Amino acid sequence: MLRLVAACPASCVVCTKDVTLCHQLTYIVAAPVTTRVLIITDGYLSSIQSTNLSLLFNLALLSLSRNDIEDVQEDALHGLPKLRTLLLGHNHLPSAALSERTFGGLRGLRVLVLSNNALCTVRGAWFRHTRGLTRLQLDGNQIANVTAASFGGSRLHSLRHLDLSNNFISYIGKDAFRPLPQLQEVDLSRNQLAHLPDVFTPLKQLTLLSLDKNLWSCTCDLHPLARFLRNYLKSSAHTLRNAPDLSCQPPSPGAAARSLLRLSDSNCDSKATSLTLATKDRSPLLPGQDVALLTVLGFAGAVGLTCLGLVIFNWKLQKDKTNEHTSENLCCRTFDEPPCAHEARNYHAEGYCNCHLTQENEIKVMSIVGSRKETPLLQENSHQATLASESTALDESFRNLKEKERGEDSTFFCLDGRLPQSGCSEPPGNTASFNEAGLLARCCPKRAEKLRN
Repeated sequence: MLRLVAACPASCVVCTKDVTLCHQLTYIVAAPVTTRVLIITDGYLSSIQSTNLSLLFNLALLSLSRNDIEDVQEDALHGLPKLRTLLLGHNHLPSAALSERTFGGLRGLRVLVLSNNALCTVRGAWFRHTRGLTRLQLDGNQIANVTAASFGGSRLHSLRHLDLSNNFISYIGKDAFRPLPQLQEVDLSRNQLAHLPDVFTPLKQLTLLSLDKNLWSCTCDLHPLARFLRNYLKSSAHTLRNAPDLSCQPPSPGAAARSLLRLSDSNCDSKATSLTLATKDRSPLLPGQDVALLTVLGFAGAVGLTCLGLVIFNWKLQKDKTNEHTSENLCCRTFDEPPCAHEARNYHAEGYCNCHLTQENEIKVMSIVGSRKETPLLQENSHQATLASESTALDESFRNLKEKERGEDSTFFCLDGRLPQSGCSEPPGNTASFNEAGLLARCCPKRAEKLRN
């Protein structure tokens, strides 16, 4: 708890009814009620509490710089209705130490200095009740992004000077400065800006702009800003600080730097265009969540591969069944296949197999049979010709039997699992063919015996 001291300590340089100036204190001195200026620097206050300044209602300037302040109570400044300037620079104030109520009672505040603290973000709610603020200094902090929410709802319609230099700003939203229509001076030097949209066109009162000491990249994303700057400098009332040093680096290493003001559609690097996105706070994954996610993805991939394999297997199975069904329905025997073997193969075939030799083939086969005793065949084809003649002679005998002996009982059976043949009656003039073929004795022994008798 900080103590209040009635007497002016020895470390105070000035102690009058209007001004009190002290340094290296661990407390806030109890200055007179008539004090209008209170300056306490290079001390060790660590915190500003509500009881420290409650009696200084005439105070117009309060400077508590360089005091290692880490916290400000919400109502610590509410008893200062006449305060115009508040200097809290070079302390250790984080963003969490400030709230909407911190500056809520300072309706007459004109200058607020929060330079060189530990602020990571800027919130418009901090300035909701400081409508008369004309200068805001946020330089030397750890601010990384300036978005529409940074000054949205702040009601800083009178703000003229904004200092955001010497931060870590890499992103500025397109509408970030729209709630600040009266801005005349903006300092964004010494940041990490590589790309920046044209955020300054809505600022009709802008007369001083500082953009040097950034990491500008010579890409086409920067062209809108370069076009604004060229038009901005056409007026003698506008000042672009350190304009000759305002250059951008090309993406390829070793290339010469180019002037940002000369960047255009024709000479900007379109291949390396990239957008800088605002960093959003995201809660980290819990321990084990990444492993669980990988497990789920792996299981889903295995299931997908299994389903794909089943689909391919089913397709092949259906294809094989179709081929099998097609082969089962083939009833016509080959040229060199014996009749009984052909009938056994087609035992399960449905319908009547109307397999006849074509006229051309029949002429060829009959010519071979007729000339068998006169013209010897080549040795290498003798066996195939014999089989062909036997099959043809048998088929011709069967056709003649069907036409001439329809009334006879011509049905017989091939033994040992052979199928019924369509006729084994003796056709006139075809006995020689049956004997030559040698098939009648094998398939129809009784009929062959009758013919020999």
